[in-house]
Amino acid sequence: MNWLKVGAVVIGGIVVFFVLNSVVHLLLGLLTAIAFVAIVAGGGYVAYKIMGARRRREVKATQEPEGRRVRRDPEPSTRELVVPPVTSQPARHEDVEDELARLKREMGT
Repeated sequence: MNWLKVGAVVIGGIVVFFVLNSVVHLLLGLLTAIAFVAIVAGGGYVAYKIMGARRRREVKATQEPEGRRVRRDPEPSTRELVVPPVTSQPARHEDVEDELARLKREMGT
């Protein structure tokens, strides 16, 4: 009877080993498939974003806004730079003193 119990325990151990081996193999296969799908989907998403950004950049390059459009002259060397003269009026001493007194009053010092 003792040999029968030992044999049952050994056979039970072998069955449990194969069942656990199958479960672990199934979980690892499932995890590998999920990781592969995630990597492929992530790569596809990144490629889509890069291609979309490239298309937007091309559209911006071909369509310049009205405010930023540069007029190109056929002969840029003949163009002259005209700068209006700067006329600055010196500040009166009384205005500066009044402004300084007002600022001191407002700041409370």
